Amino acid sequence: MLGAGFILNSRTEFRDGEARLSEQYQYQNPENSTLRFWLRGGAYLTTEFSAPRLLDDSPVNLNLATPDQVGELLEFAGTLGAALMPGAPAVELHKLNRLDYACDLAAREKLPGVIAAAAQFRFPGARKPSTHTYPGETATIRSSQETFRTYGKGRELEHKLSTKQRDQYADIIKLTKERGVTRMELSNRTRGGLALNCLPNAPHNFSERLESGFNGGTVMIGGLTRLEAEISSLGLNSRMESTLIKFAARYAVLGEDGMKERYSKPTFYRNKKQFLALGLRLDDLCTFQGEIDFKPVIRFLKAT
Repeated sequence: MLGAGFILNSRTEFRDGEARLSEQYQYQNPENSTLRFWLRGGAYLTTEFSAPRLLDDSPVNLNLATPDQVGELLEFAGTLGAALMPGAPAVELHKLNRLDYACDLAAREKLPGVIAAAAQFRFPGARKPSTHTYPGETATIRSSQETFRTYGKGRELEHKLSTKQRDQYADIIKLTKERGVTRMELSNRTRGGLALNCLPNAPHNFSERLESGFNGGTVMIGGLTRLEAEISSLGLNSRMESTLIKFAARYAVLGEDGMKERYSKPTFYRNKKQFLALGLRLDDLCTFQGEIDFKPVIRFLKAT
């Protein structure tokens, strides 16, 4: 009999005309939702966890883990998984299927500009990366193997925490929003996995990726002024021009969440689609205008 937190998934696979039963055990820690285990075919033990959450035992996830701490958590998770999972093999070798790099910036009033700048991050040599940006809230760029994401941490806490948790961590959420804490994350899913010895160089590797992704580290944000100039240059009738500029001004201030509260869903997406049809970028639309310099962050990571 499996204990609390265990799930057994079984299926029949046909190989070479032969039916074979495939079993996979999954374990979800009932007391810590960030820790999961999978045992596949009785040979491979996989674990997934958020290092900051596992360290703090808190859903707030504000204290980032060092490479040494991640290494210790991997050993802890491997030992715990081998003890919990029925028939688990001895843990002798670690391989990282995915590694998340992260840093936090106290952006304060520049938070919208940092999000807009993050939308211009590029993966060198990547084919057809996808970009999804919500002004002042979050920017996500995906390639086939990596994901770069930047978001306002205060907003994320308000959305992901339950009502009870928001009350419990109200002071932390308030301070996080006042400081404009902005998290930058890079998820690496290199084919074949990553060797465990890559951990000590994680901060340096992250700094190099930021430097190349931002073409040196400095990004210029045109903001609302740039978009207004682009709209005015299209030769549209005055009514259409006024409608677009009004929508853009509200979008820059309110962001995606606020706009969806003010507009019905069909109206909001109809207006947004007009910008795309006219070739107008909304990626760096925000109230901030000027230079965003990531070089101090890059230097700090290199020195860590």
